[in-house]
Amino acid sequence: MRRVFQWCAALAALILALYLPWQNGRAQDVDELRGRYAFTLTEKCVHQLSFNVPGFNSNFQLVDPAGAETYSGASDGIMIFDGNRGASIEQGRATNIMNAQNRLVQPIITPVPLGFGLGPALPFTCTGTYTLNAGKITVPLTCNATLSLPNVFNSTGFQSMFSLEGSLPQNRGHLLLTDIGNTVQPVTIFFPGNPPPSVHQQRICTRSVTLVRISPE
Repeated sequence: MRRVFQWCAALAALILALYLPWQNGRAQDVDELRGRYAFTLTEKCVHQLSFNVPGFNSNFQLVDPAGAETYSGASDGIMIFDGNRGASIEQGRATNIMNAQNRLVQPIITPVPLGFGLGPALPFTCTGTYTLNAGKITVPLTCNATLSLPNVFNSTGFQSMFSLEGSLPQNRGHLLLTDIGNTVQPVTIFFPGNPPPSVHQQRICTRSVTLVRISPE
């Protein structure tokens, strides 16, 4: 009987020896990405022109009969990782340049030279999460921009999504993330009212994001 107890005790010790480092490793994986990062982002998007109809099919082919607009953009701001799977963006600024000569169906709307005719830079914030898995980081974000009235759309703001991913380097001070364009991303545009009315569109974007840590917390 004593031998049975000794065997059980040894087995329990082995299980604890294997389990506790795994648990500590999980916590360390999450906690080791923490801080405030200054970032710059460049993007290229194809954005449907119609409202409230599908823009793209599952093969990423354009199905909007009105066509789509292509544009390039740049953003900057502060991205925050809280060490516990929370991610956010503060002080975001975004500018988009329309590529009128690349319009897929011409002409649908009068081209605007800068952004969507909403000004040189739009402030935005984002909230979301991050996950770490075998050295890979995934950061899905929901972003909101508030617009000043009046503007060409009479819009009060819009909501969009980013889907960023990359490899976690040993030096946590410098990160590189991409949105590889493998998802059709929804865009919601809001208008004055209570509750605010809205319309829905879709877009496909590729993005490259460079981040430099400016604070550990």
